[in-house]
Amino acid sequence: MSTKMNKFCRGPVLKLESVYMIRLTAPIALATLLLGTAAALAQSPAPPVTLADTEQRTITASKIGRPYDLFISLPENYSTSKQSYPVLYVLDGWHFPLMAFLQSNNVYSKRMPPVIIVNIGQSPASDAMALRAQDFSPTPIPQSLGGGGGGAAMFLDFLENELIPFIDRTYRTNPADRGLLGHSMGGKFALYALEQRPGLFQRIVAASPALFPDDPLMDKTARRALSAQSAPVRLDLSVGSDDELGFTKTTTEFAQLLDELKPKGLDYRFTEYPGENHNSVRLVSLPAGLYWVYRPAR
Repeated sequence: MSTKMNKFCRGPVLKLESVYMIRLTAPIALATLLLGTAAALAQSPAPPVTLADTEQRTITASKIGRPYDLFISLPENYSTSKQSYPVLYVLDGWHFPLMAFLQSNNVYSKRMPPVIIVNIGQSPASDAMALRAQDFSPTPIPQSLGGGGGGAAMFLDFLENELIPFIDRTYRTNPADRGLLGHSMGGKFALYALEQRPGLFQRIVAASPALFPDDPLMDKTARRALSAQSAPVRLDLSVGSDDELGFTKTTTEFAQLLDELKPKGLDYRFTEYPGENHNSVRLVSLPAGLYWVYRPAR
């Protein structure tokens, strides 16, 4: 850089072209610095959000031959207490954030006791819709309604003989107090479990169960199973009044069947939530259903 002495100044004076160079170079340098910082930030991924007192495990069903993801929410003081807890099995892994929130909220609301929540997710998650239809429906589903189904007996066998024993070995559980929660096809499976293994779950929440016209869960065999129901079970059955899949009618018919049969050991209620559709009803019915089946005994 060339300079000359100014008679009015003691120091060197920049030539005009040098001033232009600085004016041009400074913004470029600043832009380069900002771009470099942005690139560095982009290369450093943000840490994932984690939920307190939660775990994830995987178990493979030996007869089905597929893995299942287990999303587990533990009571707040599980690690420090010596207490054994009831277990709530929740169908469909996508319900886990809501269930974990309810677990946390119950610390303050006291609407239900602390429980070990085990969310069961079909794996891989990208195939969950087809896999859950296979696992949750006891009979094949017509192609006009999506197809699949017929694997509920094997899935129930997996729950009874593999998953539940695994959870009981791994955590401090109360084997006399198990709950099952399901929505849609999961709600259908919950009712199937009630009919097939009435003593396996003591508390059941079935929201918007996917009951089709002339559903086998309401045929003569189902009627006999429900009539013989003697094990103490609490059932919360619900549906939205605006269920776009037609399940308002069929769920109401199932409730009417229970009113007719009056199963001896079954303590149940049926709720139709006004203005709720097949999916929106979950945010109302799942918490309310859990609060009802876990209410204190009178």
